[in-house]
Amino acid sequence: MKAFSPVRSVRKNGLSEHNLGISRSKTPVDDPMSLLYNMNDCYSKLKELVPSIPQNKKVSKMEILQHVIDYILDLQIALDSHPSIVSLH
Repeated sequence: MKAFSPVRSVRKNGLSEHNLGISRSKTPVDDPMSLLYNMNDCYSKLKELVPSIPQNKKVSKMEILQHVIDYILDLQIALDSHPSIVSLH
């Protein structure tokens, strides 16, 4: 079962790219090595942010993505079943 959620601006929730530790690259896009390092940084940040990913164990990028997907679905279910949200429907 997949949960669908409207796309929301991150800034509306009081969060910013700075708070999440996400940075925009100022290097040219045509530099493949800088893109690779940026992607690796993003995977590292995801590994830090998702509580179900073991921090002391090496996990593949595919495993990180699966944990992220599962975490997002769990958050969506928790949000959908929250009493204040349920009472609005």
